Amino acid sequence: MATKHRSQKLGPGELYLGETGSGIDISCQMTEARIQWDNDEDDAVPVLCGDTIPGDDTFTATLAGVVYQDMMAGGIIEWSWDNKGEIVPFRFVPATGAEITGKVKVLPVDLGGEVKKKNTSDIEWPCLDEPVFTAIPVEGGDLGDDGLGGE
Repeated sequence: MATKHRSQKLGPGELYLGETGSGIDISCQMTEARIQWDNDEDDAVPVLCGDTIPGDDTFTATLAGVVYQDMMAGGIIEWSWDNKGEIVPFRFVPATGAEITGKVKVLPVDLGGEVKKKNTSDIEWPCLDEPVFTAIPVEGGDLGDDGLGGE
C-alpha cells in the first residue's frame, strides 16, 4: 500500500549559517525561507539525419527568504557584511522531518527601510553545488498536528 503524504507548514525550524559554533543562527529573524531551483536549458540541436539532440539542463539552487534586520554586534547585518563573498556552510530545517545542507555565497544584507518600522530584507544567496535534502525519521513516525494541515 502506498504511503499517503500530506503537506506540512513551514516551521518551527532553523537556519544556521557558517561553521558550527562560530556561525550565526537567524531562525528567529526569518519570516520566509526556501530553497529556490532554476533550470537553464540549452537549445535542442537539429542534426543532418533529421533527429534532434536535446539541450543540456543546468540546475542551480538559491537560499532565499526574508529576514528581519538587526543592527547589533554579531547580528545578520554585521555578519553578512563581514563575510560578503565568502562561501559558508548552511543548515536549513524547514520543519520536523527534514534538513537541507549545503554551501552558499554570502551576499551583504540590505539595511534600511521605513522609519519607525521593523524592517526586513530579501536574501538570495547562490548555493554552490546542489544542496542536500535529508529526511529525518521522526520518533514514532508521527509528525503531529503541527504542519499536517491541522490548526
